[in-house]
Amino acid sequence: MTETDEFAEALRAGPFCRALSMAAQARGLSLRQLHYRLSARGTSVSTMTLSHWQSGRSVPEREESLRAVEILEEVLAVQAGSLRRLIGSPRPRGRGVRSATSLHRRCRAWGHPAFLPPLLEEFRDSLVDPVRKIELHETFHVRPDRQTGRLVVRELVEARQDRTRTMIFAARSKPGVPPPLVVDGDGCRPGTVLTLDEEGFSLTELLLDKTLRRGERLAIGFVQEYPRPFVAENHHRRIAESVGHYHCEVVFAPGAEPVACRTWRTRTPENRTTGWITVRPDATRTVHVSRRNAAPGVHGLQWSWE
Repeated sequence: MTETDEFAEALRAGPFCRALSMAAQARGLSLRQLHYRLSARGTSVSTMTLSHWQSGRSVPEREESLRAVEILEEVLAVQAGSLRRLIGSPRPRGRGVRSATSLHRRCRAWGHPAFLPPLLEEFRDSLVDPVRKIELHETFHVRPDRQTGRLVVRELVEARQDRTRTMIFAARSKPGVPPPLVVDGDGCRPGTVLTLDEEGFSLTELLLDKTLRRGERLAIGFVQEYPRPFVAENHHRRIAESVGHYHCEVVFAPGAEPVACRTWRTRTPENRTTGWITVRPDATRTVHVSRRNAAPGVHGLQWSWE
């Protein structure tokens, strides 16, 4: 079968990702060129989203995305409707789908910073069907020089919809300091990473090892390391949606034990800090913070050496 025959077969039988990829290749257009041509016609689709469409990681479903597919048919000089019909019917919308809510929750959890919405838009298709976190366990290590060490995260997640393949993880250090990056994964692996070093912020796309059905659960884990360590005076977790069980351990290296340590919580949207409780490291120089049904907000631990 010639390339022309394969292209024709892809347009006839799909899948959409293959037909779109072959059409772009036939026209010699890169993702960036497709992005520019769509923008010139008044439709904005990020290069990341186009990449997801071509790889099959996601499919266009929203009205504006379907309109973009119609324009792509013109740009790629294929018959009108040939790409659109390969998408099929949209997935059910309603109680199980919380794309807009998910975006709002993430922005609220981080205090609605101006830089966040544009970054989230780059991952919009990965946010259509976010997973729900059933359990979240993390271990933060403080080095002997009192600086930030590795962060080990383990999660039990549950898919909200069929065909769930990705999830998004946000992290922050402090302004001007590169944020921690995922260096190792178990049950998942890092995909696309967007960073804003001036804000010390990053968004990481985690690619799950298996595609989940609605209600299916998966245990995953990953390790983060700081490209440029700094003195660690606190550790906190921003929770956008209630987590069944949140457990945090801060492990201090020998010689780096603090003289004072307190837990706290900031509630959203009230932005009121409560729950100041004095705690002490145990025999293994570890401080534990454990909460059932951890509510949205910031759950933190701070310490001092003086």
